Formats: sequence, structure tokens, C-alpha cells
Amino acid sequence: MSDHATNRRFERSLALHERASKALVGGGQPHKRSRLPWPLVIERGSGCRIWDADGNEYIDYLMGYGPVLLGHAYPRVIEAVTEHVRRGNVYNVGHPLEIVLAEKLIQLIPAAERVAFFVGGSAATTGAVKFARAFTGREKVVRCGYHGWHDWSHSERGALQAIAAYTLTMTFNDLDSLEELFRLHRGEIACVILEPTCHELPHDGYLQGLNRLCHDNGALLVFDEVKTGFRYALGGAQEHFGVTPDLAVFSKAMGNGFSGAVVVGKADILDSTADVWIVGTFHGEVSFVAAAIATIAEMEDKRGVAHLWRQGDTLLAGYREMTARLGVENVRFGGAGPMPFFGIGGGDERLDRMRDVFYEEALDRGLYLPDTHIWFTSLSHTDEDIARTLDISEQALRVAKEAY
Repeated sequence: MSDHATNRRFERSLALHERASKALVGGGQPHKRSRLPWPLVIERGSGCRIWDADGNEYIDYLMGYGPVLLGHAYPRVIEAVTEHVRRGNVYNVGHPLEIVLAEKLIQLIPAAERVAFFVGGSAATTGAVKFARAFTGREKVVRCGYHGWHDWSHSERGALQAIAAYTLTMTFNDLDSLEELFRLHRGEIACVILEPTCHELPHDGYLQGLNRLCHDNGALLVFDEVKTGFRYALGGAQEHFGVTPDLAVFSKAMGNGFSGAVVVGKADILDSTADVWIVGTFHGEVSFVAAAIATIAEMEDKRGVAHLWRQGDTLLAGYREMTARLGVENVRFGGAGPMPFFGIGGGDERLDRMRDVFYEEALDRGLYLPDTHIWFTSLSHTDEDIARTLDISEQALRVAKEAY
């Protein structure tokens, strides 16, 4: 598409982007800044589709970076939230729905014997680390994966660098790397926190080995299930892989787009740390709790987890067949059904060009595919959507191959 045609098609989005650049820091949060040749400003969504400010329609696989489990503006969730918030949303004393949701989570999640409410995954992972430090009397943390923007886990510009000495990093699927950290920091590590799976799946026995190493060394095992929770299973990746951590963090998909999070864990740990000062005005706000209860109920009623696995695995199988048939190499596959990923490897100018053309062509044909982040399937992605996704992707891949 020519620059002139592109500017006409995205005229309103470009104008809004210009306004944002003068009003919002950096034009918007870093993860919202599109890496595509033109900025996308999304105005509405329904099911697995989104529409930008110019009315262009896309099948969505970002799904808000994972919070949208059922679909955008999902009726059952909107109705539940509306019913409850018309009577009020924040009280800062107990509300019956908090108890209802907590009891449901205890029923579903293997590690859950107690529940603490938070707002956002970054706050909840920080809360889990604080619980672990209080319980063990130790200060160092071993991490693996992305756990939010707080200083303890993200030592980039602006972070308090002194904290970095208390956060160690291990390699996923490498038990030796963790064993070495326990040897070097004997008696100092409070917990190991990791994403149990993301782009890469855990090797057989890896998560079980982590559990053993942690307990042998007096540390807690914490699963960051902000992405995997309610996707791999209603009880999270821990249910799917059959490994129960000491603490776990759930957020994102739990409320189908409404903001909230929880730390769940074993009763002896959380009962003994109940006096740890972790508070927030919006912890357990009614809108999130009502949305979470409705979301879980819909997933149970519609056998939603099986749907996510089926659609995502169909996508991955389709991309594997497609790339083999077209003779396209340097491609990447990651994740699994609920969180699949297909990408074109970079590393040199020609591959970068091929990758860029693929995503541009897919977007131009009505397909929104994250270019580096894991994708997300939803209850609203139908068989027809998956078939259309693969058809558009093949068209885009053929053009990209010619550009290579």
C-alpha cells in the first residue's frame, strides 16, 4: 500500500496519535506504542474483533495483552458488572462477592488455600515476593520471566539499582542454573518466582525439579500465572502440569478486561504473614470481583479451556503445514493452544524485511498479530476465525517471501 493510501486509510488514527504525542508521556505507555509503520488507535471491540479509529476491522490475537479471555465487551461480564456497580463499587470494607470469588478460587486452584486481592500483575507479584520474604526471613529472590515493572524485577533506567543485588536470574528449563544460585547464596534466597510457561514449554520433570530444589533449600516456589491463569486450565498451569507451588499470582484473564489480581497460597504461609502491610484502596473492588465470578462461570459453562486449546493448536498446526508447503524457513513457533506464537526470525536485513512485510500485509488484510509477544486465543475465536486467520497469513507470507 502506498504512503498516500496508508495515510488516507489511517487518517483519524494518525491524527489521534499526533494529539497523544503532545499529551501523553511518550505518546502512551511503552507497550502501547505500535512498532508497525502506522499507529493503531483502537476505538471498540466485540468478541475477537477490534475496530480502529478509522473503522478498520481486525481479528485480534493480542486480546489486551491477555486480559480478554472470553471476548471484548462480553455480554455476561458486562451484565454482571453493571448489576453490581450500579449499587456502588469501592467501600474499603468487606463485600460478600470477595468471599464468593475467594471460595471459588480455593476450589479451582491447587495452591489456593488463602486469597489476597491486588490491582495489576506487577503489584501482585511484588506482594507475593513480600509474603515470601516475611515467611522465610530471607531477602534474595530468584526470577525467571517477566514479572512487572517494579524495581525488584526490572532494573532499567529509573529503578533503584541497589535493589538489583537482591534479585537473581536463572535460566528457564535449566535446573543446574538454579542449583548454582542456591550454592552461591546459601541460606539467603526467599523464593523462586517464574512464569511456568510462555514462549517455551517446560521440559518433562523441570517444574517438579524446581519444587524439590526450592524446598530442599528452604525457599518458596512462586508461580507467576498472570498470563497462564484460567487459560492452560481454570486452575492455571499448575493444574495442567501437575505441580503445586507455595504461592501463585493470577490476574489478566481472570476478569476478562477488568483490572484486578490475586495472590493465592498455602494457609500456613499466608496466615503467618497476614500482618504484612500490603494494602490498596482498589483491592477487591466490586467491578473486578463481579467480572471474575462471571468470567469463571462462563468458562465452566462453555468448556472454555478446551476451546482455547483446540483453536490455538489448530493455528499452530496450520502455520507448520503452511510454512513447510511454501518452503519458508527461519520461522519460530512457541507456546501452545491457549497462548500460541508464530513469527519470522530476524537477525539480518533481509529477514527483518520479510518479517515486517508479513505483519504489515496481515494487518492490511484485517489480522492483528503481535510481532514479538505471545498470542492469545479466546472463547470468541470461532472455527471460521481460525480458518480466515490462516488464509490471510498465507497471503501475507507469500508476499513476504517475495520481498525476502
